Amino acid sequence: MSKSDGTKADSPKIEELVVKLRQIQSDLKLSLSDLHQKIETLEAKTELLSNDLESFKKNAESRASNFEAEVKQLREQIIAIKELLGLNGEKNIADSY
Repeated sequence: MSKSDGTKADSPKIEELVVKLRQIQSDLKLSLSDLHQKIETLEAKTELLSNDLESFKKNAESRASNFEAEVKQLREQIIAIKELLGLNGEKNIADSY
């Protein structure tokens, strides 16, 4: 077997490998592009979720403040009712407030 016979036999294998490598390269480029799109989508969703979370936090703080004000008002009303009924000196559930 001469060198030219070995080279001819290797040539189709090399060409096949080059074709496979080019296909792999093309697939990798598509995967990279897809990953970039997914990253951009996730970044946009992260920003939206952050805004939603901040909105929920402000809403929760506002509601807690409103509930605290309502509880304070109810306690004041309990004290006023007790005074009207002359229950100032008696131990009552409302006294714990």
